[in-house]
This record gives sequence, structure tokens and C-alpha cells, in this order.
Amino acid sequence: MDSLDGMRTFVAVVETGSFTAAGKRLGISNKVASKYIAILEDQMKVNLLHRTTRSLSLTNEGRTYLQGCRKVLAAMDALALDMDPSGGLSGVLKISAPLALGETVVAQTALKFMEQYPDVVVHLEMSDHIVDLAEGGYDLAIRMGALKDSSLVARKLTTTDFLAVASPEYLARYGEPLHPADLADHSCVRDINAPDLNRWPFFVEGQLIHVPVSGAYLANSPEACLAPVFAGKGIYHCPEIFLADACETGRLVQVLAGFRSLALDIHAVQLPSAYRNPKVAAFIELLRHDIRHWAKAIHEKSAHMPNGVGHK
Repeated sequence: MDSLDGMRTFVAVVETGSFTAAGKRLGISNKVASKYIAILEDQMKVNLLHRTTRSLSLTNEGRTYLQGCRKVLAAMDALALDMDPSGGLSGVLKISAPLALGETVVAQTALKFMEQYPDVVVHLEMSDHIVDLAEGGYDLAIRMGALKDSSLVARKLTTTDFLAVASPEYLARYGEPLHPADLADHSCVRDINAPDLNRWPFFVEGQLIHVPVSGAYLANSPEACLAPVFAGKGIYHCPEIFLADACETGRLVQVLAGFRSLALDIHAVQLPSAYRNPKVAAFIELLRHDIRHWAKAIHEKSAHMPNGVGHK
């Protein structure tokens, strides 16, 4: 066993949490991955991992060795990049993104990235489920909302506010809610992916309240939710970043503008072992620029979106 192979296997086992997932990531069997770790432990005369039938965890010696492995592997990868004419900007870049954001900002950034770096193959997968980066072989993932504690390296891309919107036709027919509590008398389009399907958050006199809402239409993406809203069927509460078309065309009106709602952070996350990967770094930087430009443009447009007052 080559020492670097042993180090890469050890890092992969720690990041994936199993020999099977590490083997899949490295293209070796779980038995070979386990054998490599055993050889390392035998060479250093210490246990690197605590093993149970259900989990693996680092020993104190394992934590120290992990830090050293990452430094050595980063140095070797940097040396390899120095010898690579493409500067590491080649090969496959595998990305996971939420469906709605992936179909808009991330997909557009991917096209620009491919033009700038023609030797990179972009593999974009969209799902509203949280994927395991190590097991799925993803170089990075885009996450919306609060991040769970993990060993992933995260970089904040932007923050987007939630807005409540409706069509002028809906407000002309059913009137405008002037207080969050008025939503009880309205048909509300609900997003299944929201943290609370039946309550929307608003700040009233500085206090966060969660207002009960109901309605006959539910869907699991902003695009699907906006369809009935455009058709005058209800009020929708969603991240501002998904309202680009509505802001440009004036098809929607902001309601309850005097009551601030919550904001949503958007992050790019990656495994520690991919932290210095040039492809990942270049894509994140481009996406960070694009998504902030996108968010700023939408915010400016939504700031000029008609208020619901006068559309009763």
C-alpha cells in the first residue's frame, strides 16, 4: 500500500462515515479500504478509529493523524496542480442544488462556467432532498436555510427575504390583508418544503409570530406554487429570489409589506478534502457573484413592486 493511498483512504472513511462509502468514493472495495486502515494502524502502533457494528469515530490519535493527512494531501494536490497545464480546471464538477434554485441561478452560472472553463464537465443534479456529498461523489452542494452542524466547509452566498404576494386580480376580488392575522380569511398557496406548512412567520411589533394559514393548493416548488398565484387563486409567501419574473412584469403585488418576515441564507457547502479544489473554488466564486447580482436586481425590482393598498 502506498502511503498516500492510505492517507486518502483514511480521510475518505472519516468523511463518509463507512468503509463501504469510502470504497465507493475511491473506486476500491470496502474490504480493501478496511485493510488500508488496518495497515496504517499497524504501522503507527495506534488505533485511529473506534469501531462498532453501527458506526465509526475518531480516536484522539485519529484526530491528530487526520489533520496531518489533510495537510500532506493538500500539499501533494497543490504540487500536482503546479504540474497540470490546466491548473486543475478540467475534469468533472458534480454539483447538487435545490430544484427551484438549480433551474434558475445555478444552471445559468453553470453555462457561464462552461464557457470560461471548456475543459470542465459540469454535472448538475437538482433535488430538494439533502444529499450526502461523500457518498454521492459531489464536489459541492447549494443549500438553502439553516445548516445542520457537520464537518462540511460552508460559504455563504447571499441572504434572501420572504415576501407575501398576490395578483392584482385576487386582491380586487377578495380584498387585501392588512395584518398577518387577516390571512385566516384568505386562500393561501402553501409550499410543502416550508418548515411549517400551516403557519407563516411575521414580525408584529418586534415579536415573531406564526400565523395559521390554509388553502386548497399545495406544491413542492416555488414555480408550481406561483402558477395559481398568477392565476388569481391565492396569496403566496416565498423567498424574494424566486420572484424575478413577477417583479419584472408587475403580475404580482406585495401584501403585508409593513410586516417583516424571515430571511433565508443560501450557502455553498463542500467536503474539507475539496476545499482547495480549483474547479470548486472557481465555480463557487462565480456563483457567489451571480447569485448576489441576481438577488440585488430582484430586491431592487421588488422594492418598486406595487403595494397591495389600493387594489381592494
